[in-house]
Amino acid sequence: MQQPKKEMDSTANIEVISAVDIPPGEVSSFLDDIENVEAKAWPPELRASREKFSSRFRVFPEGFIALKVDGEIKAVTTSQRCNYDPSDTENHTWDNFTDSGMIAKTHNPTGNALYVVSVGVAGDAQGMGLGGRLVAEQKKLAQRLGLEYLFLGARAPGYAQYIQEHGEISIEDYLKQTTETGEPLDPEIRFYQRQGLRPAKIIPDFESDVQSRDHGVVMVWKVGSSPS
Repeated sequence: MQQPKKEMDSTANIEVISAVDIPPGEVSSFLDDIENVEAKAWPPELRASREKFSSRFRVFPEGFIALKVDGEIKAVTTSQRCNYDPSDTENHTWDNFTDSGMIAKTHNPTGNALYVVSVGVAGDAQGMGLGGRLVAEQKKLAQRLGLEYLFLGARAPGYAQYIQEHGEISIEDYLKQTTETGEPLDPEIRFYQRQGLRPAKIIPDFESDVQSRDHGVVMVWKVGSSPS
């Protein structure tokens, strides 16, 4: 997730699309649009395949949410229900959390939490506040379902560059680095913290990610708590 560069364009027509509402005859076209967003949002090594999006669509369509901007899909987020235990000390990888992105084996219809599997905004639409809007929609879903938590595994994409520029530092110390305004220095951690999520745990070898040096940060929002 890249840091927003400007406020949302007040003239843009933003429409929220839930996979639940996609007619059967339009599913293939919808997934074509989702693939297009994914290709514009992430480098090849971080993109989800059509197979994974198709599986998420089938397993938990309620958590499959897209945003149209002036009639064109520009952003998408997916999620699953599962259990979250704040006292859990096991280091789950992203693949463990999400059934390698398929969610067929990890989605639990009776789980107490919503796990956000993905958040993606097309490059030509970044800076419009769409990422924050996606997270807000997932938070609304968690509330509607009566869940206790929303959580996700965030990247720390500024970590490797920080080390390159300033020398070796632990991920724990890197996450303590702040901007002049006191916010987290890392752009993705800063983004999710602005959405009301707080770091709960650092997981080494979370996923293959050069920028984050393979680390992930579990970030949590307790449903009903202050959004910021």
